[in-house]
Amino acid sequence: MSARGRLVLTALVLGTIAAPVVAAVLVTRSAREAIAAPTAYARLAIDSALADSSAFAALPRRLHALLDVRPAIDHVATSLPLTLHECIQYPGEESGQVRRRLQLRYPDSSAVVLFAVARERDGALERVEFIRRTPREGQRALTWEARRDRTTSVWWFEYPIGRIRREERGEIPRGSPVPRAVRALGRKLLVATCADSSASYVPTSPNSPMNPISGSSR
Repeated sequence: MSARGRLVLTALVLGTIAAPVVAAVLVTRSAREAIAAPTAYARLAIDSALADSSAFAALPRRLHALLDVRPAIDHVATSLPLTLHECIQYPGEESGQVRRRLQLRYPDSSAVVLFAVARERDGALERVEFIRRTPREGQRALTWEARRDRTTSVWWFEYPIGRIRREERGEIPRGSPVPRAVRALGRKLLVATCADSSASYVPTSPNSPMNPISGSSR
């Protein structure tokens, strides 16, 4: 065999050996990039983190204590005294939509329900609902909706025997830090670890964010 023939044969052998190695490297790199690439929800949460923190910092002290459940959304079993932490993702009512619902309960019987609806395509929020029960006092609900860029507030007074009555309902000015803080909770919920569920979400269920939290008599 001539020197040129031997050179061509060597090149073919080396190419045959190297091809799977190169392919494996490319596949591994692609897999790593896919894992590292943030979701649309994560990108929005990262991009909004500074402004969201500023909104919480600007809240009045009592409202901050009521609304800031950010540590509980990322709950670790030993980090917070929670008796219930349940996060479930439900099918969207429309195509390309995701819905998540978080329920929290504390040892003092206080409770929180957080509900978020967003687009899968770009992670944009469409609706966020927050309700918190303070035992023997009442329940505060805050709802932000993208369609009208409106945030509403509802307060239910709780009687000592457990019955509740809606006392007031109003709209919160867009310029206040409350709408931003409510949306921040929705963004954080969308990047939390949640169980998936194929069951249909029923908006009128007892624990719906649109209704007072059940178990108020306890």
